[in-house]
Amino acid sequence: MRRRLFLAVGVAAAILVAGPAAAQTVSAPLNVTNSQFAANEESLGMSPDGSLLAGAWNDWHFNDGCGFSYSTNGGTTWAPESFVPGLTATTNDPNVPGLNQKFTVAGDPAVAYNPKYKQFDVVCQAFGTATGNQIQLLATTFDTTKVVDPNNTNGSYGLTAWRLPASVITTGSSNGTIKGSNGQTPDHETMTVDTNRRSAHYGRIYVGFAEFNGQGRSPIDIAYSDNNGASWTGPVRVSDSNNQFDQDARPSVAPNGDVLMTWTNGPNEKSLKDNVAMADISRDGGATWSADATVAPIPGAYSGLPNSLYRDSTDVWSTTDSKGRLVVAYTDNTTGVPQVWTAHSLSSDSVAGFSRAFRVDPTTETQFFPWLSASPSTGRVDLVFYDRSCDPLSDTLNCVSESSTTDGGATWSTVPVTTVGFDGDKFGACLAFVDPPNCQSFFLGDYIATASTDTKAQLLWTANGPNALDVFSARVTFP
Repeated sequence: MRRRLFLAVGVAAAILVAGPAAAQTVSAPLNVTNSQFAANEESLGMSPDGSLLAGAWNDWHFNDGCGFSYSTNGGTTWAPESFVPGLTATTNDPNVPGLNQKFTVAGDPAVAYNPKYKQFDVVCQAFGTATGNQIQLLATTFDTTKVVDPNNTNGSYGLTAWRLPASVITTGSSNGTIKGSNGQTPDHETMTVDTNRRSAHYGRIYVGFAEFNGQGRSPIDIAYSDNNGASWTGPVRVSDSNNQFDQDARPSVAPNGDVLMTWTNGPNEKSLKDNVAMADISRDGGATWSADATVAPIPGAYSGLPNSLYRDSTDVWSTTDSKGRLVVAYTDNTTGVPQVWTAHSLSSDSVAGFSRAFRVDPTTETQFFPWLSASPSTGRVDLVFYDRSCDPLSDTLNCVSESSTTDGGATWSTVPVTTVGFDGDKFGACLAFVDPPNCQSFFLGDYIATASTDTKAQLLWTANGPNALDVFSARVTFP
């Protein structure tokens, strides 16, 4: 059993700030995984009252699968890290076979809470087949009320808590490689759920992803389910045919049930010129989409961070607030270092016009990995990101910051979640369980996570634990 561990990493508490969020309280960070193997690329789901949480991440353990944990007390404590079952042929115990005999590797998890079914929906990408070159997006559910043993980490807390076998959202091919550099590869999927009881599509799950083909074209697709992920409609093409290279598909749902999608677009996979943040809207539950709209140009697109070996590049993520306003965050290094910029729609339930773009928290140090979520009814939007303002001399160590807005993104207030930074190159992420825990593949993932209620923003991120890159949790509470 892995012990849960509190780390004193410098916490800002009861901080008074100017701006739309008056007084936020930041909890002490909690090490959720505390493992000898790396974890990164978190996703987080939360019940509307904030009591039930479920998180998933890339777990570089025996099965290179989707690590998983949950909390029933609002994140005060978490169950010891387990994994999403039914994805791979092995488990976190090399002597215990998995339920899926086809795939060797899984990752890129997405988690959301579905209030209609009172369960968590979980999606992961599974790949690495010996024959057939398949890559599949697989979906399952997790029910906290059916957990048999919260300490049964090698048994995923009891298989009765999960819907098995996992359903197939879509299937691609990787031309025999696990990286998916050729073929039709669904990648970097993200998920949202229509949580409005008055919506015609209440409880519908939406999964957005890019379809890579290795030849500079990767359109944005979406699939959706009306039966809690048991079966799926799609994929449906979102991005227009004249777009060349798209990624970072992020769906969100407006209060009236309209679905909005954002992504980053460029002329090819490697180009740092002519990059833009884009958006589209569907008014029929994802079945059809309007013409793509430009949210903002990204003149300072970049690849790689100063003073680090782990991967990062320009990315675009978004959410829709409780008034139907689309808020988009992206990273741009026009100022000389990557910074988090935002723009927002000028009208509710529309992508017809957007505000100017501006920096959320202007500094002279690096910021990266923004992720957003929206409170159900207050209009507040929460943004979490890595911030090197805690290391102004070397611009190397990473801290975590949270920003909030209550006016659709026109103004933001920022608080530090941690004030003692970590070096992302201290630990590596092992490529397979045969590698040593401290291998030399440096990778923090490509994103971190937040989820919101009307009174708090819950956060998950990667940082250094005692032995490896671990998943940490904290919450920012609002009056």
